[in-house]
Amino acid sequence: MIRIAIIISFFCCANAQNINLYLTLIQKGRYGEVRENLPDLLSRYPNEAGVFFIQALINSDGDSSLSQYQKLIETFPASEFAAMSSMKIGEYLFARGLYSQASVQLKKSLLEYPKGDHHQRALDLMVNSYIATGEQDSAKISLNLFSNLYPKLNYQKYNLGTLSRPKNDARLVRIDKNLINEKIKTVKAKRVKSKIKKKVYRPWVVQVGAFGRYENANRLKKQLQSGGFPTEVHRINSNGKRLHAVRIVRYQNKSEADKIGRSLKSKFGLDFRIINSPK
Repeated sequence: MIRIAIIISFFCCANAQNINLYLTLIQKGRYGEVRENLPDLLSRYPNEAGVFFIQALINSDGDSSLSQYQKLIETFPASEFAAMSSMKIGEYLFARGLYSQASVQLKKSLLEYPKGDHHQRALDLMVNSYIATGEQDSAKISLNLFSNLYPKLNYQKYNLGTLSRPKNDARLVRIDKNLINEKIKTVKAKRVKSKIKKKVYRPWVVQVGAFGRYENANRLKKQLQSGGFPTEVHRINSNGKRLHAVRIVRYQNKSEADKIGRSLKSKFGLDFRIINSPK
């Protein structure tokens, strides 16, 4: 068993070294050498995300490489190359001048892939995309959002400032006991009335993402909660896979939920689905 483990470890290391070697060749502009060896790589490592990433990198057809990056993300969602592919999609959209799509994709890359060294570049391109479409306010909102997630990144260079957040000063006040007693009675009376009232039926929820990893879903939940949205994470099954769905809850009718979804799309660039999901 130990011998088998050593052999597997050896081939994994050798595989990683091969991938890094070809990535280095691509960085040096030696695409021809990589293209010559690609068929052999695909044959030897048919289930290796890095090989498919290399295939997309050397593809001269931008739209075709975009599809390859997207397929890699779907097939190998937990791979480091999924994060790199997500970033490449954002770079491609930015280079094509599709700034609205680029800002959404780059924000998605920052939200879904907390590991890696692409965060500063993703942030730079996202901010530039917002500026290109005249959405400075959206850029500020996003900078405030990501400054909590990635505090070590450089946010000052954008010269956009930050959104003002009101601070409440602590003060000592004199307490009127009679006034407090009256307020307590009023609150109790309201509680009694609220119990008598018929419970409102709220079956509609807004789903803004479904993640394989709970950590990614929880990160998005906390970000939306900090923005004032009542957010929950629910386990769901989709095509035999267990996912963690991020949902804003709950609304009395579909139009009310749709309004919230559009607000999320405008503020955070998040795609959404309206779902009838009674408790």
